[in-house]
Amino acid sequence: MRPVDRSVSRMKQRADKRYRITRRGDISRLFKEGRPRANGLITILALPNDDPVRRSRLGVGVSKQHGGAVRRNRIKRMLREAFRLTRSELPPGWDFMIVPRVGRDFTVENLRASIRSLGKRAADRGGRGTDRP
Repeated sequence: MRPVDRSVSRMKQRADKRYRITRRGDISRLFKEGRPRANGLITILALPNDDPVRRSRLGVGVSKQHGGAVRRNRIKRMLREAFRLTRSELPPGWDFMIVPRVGRDFTVENLRASIRSLGKRAADRGGRGTDRP
């Protein structure tokens, strides 16, 4: 049996429900007031939250155009994992809503890169609207 890695850095990256946006009002507010940034893979909406702990939270919206429930749930799991791994690099105290584009191939690594760049730009007041190659 292998020993369990209990390092502090791994514990800071836990996938906890406190880091998810689950209430309909919060999601509606993000779609209405959030700052959109997009690239060829995802669209991200960002809005400062009023969390006293200043934790960044994630909401995921995957439409039925992506396919059946199994495929949509897989995309959601990959997005949550990419956010979990990238959360420490994003500005604290923001709510992020991620909407993946239809017809793209997703990997955790390319989602991490997109979340990292778009999340930082969305939280920056001077960022442009889209990153198109």
